[in-house]
Amino acid sequence: MHRPVLLLIVAAAFAVGHGSAQTQEREGTVADRVKVGVYFESMCSDSIRFFKNQLYPVWQELRDIIDLEFIPFGKARATPTGTGDYEFQCQHGPVECYGNRVMSCAQNSLPIGTQVEFFQCMMTKPSPAFSGMECSEEVGIAWAPLQECAESVKGAAMLYTNGVRTASLRPWVNFIPTITINGIYDKRRLSVSLRALKSQICASYEGPPHQNCL
Repeated sequence: MHRPVLLLIVAAAFAVGHGSAQTQEREGTVADRVKVGVYFESMCSDSIRFFKNQLYPVWQELRDIIDLEFIPFGKARATPTGTGDYEFQCQHGPVECYGNRVMSCAQNSLPIGTQVEFFQCMMTKPSPAFSGMECSEEVGIAWAPLQECAESVKGAAMLYTNGVRTASLRPWVNFIPTITINGIYDKRRLSVSLRALKSQICASYEGPPHQNCL
């Protein structure tokens, strides 16, 4: 889905994973794990397809060499209200904005493995943005804190921060989902990420040989 991402302010932040020396043959260390950033939105058909066909299957095989981070926002617009809150306009309407807020709250409160399961569940439901309660039950996490967060100024600020990060990418994002590999956003490589993520991660991994990359 092609359109420019618009936001008022831009910035960036990154996180790192962890490794285990005892399983060096299978697991990447902090230094050699492949950093994968997924910029997406909750009601986007291309994002849904990427989760189903690429991200989730690849995570099952290569999770121990991936430092994964989600940035839910997509092609939304965000405007500070001046009262500490924000107004959002999302590509697929207010419903998507709510789904993005739920996912932003989960992104900031759940371990990455739980995020993967929760987001995969949401993205494979008929109405992803409104599947938070159902998927929290399926994954085994509490829904009430996520709901409270999503409906609060705190949740709005989390989503706004994701918008800031999305707008900071260069070149400008015009397709969602957008994938970064080791912090690099390359439009020429994006098509590979969307159809052959596993081979791209294996090619970028510089640690000990991984059995699922052989």
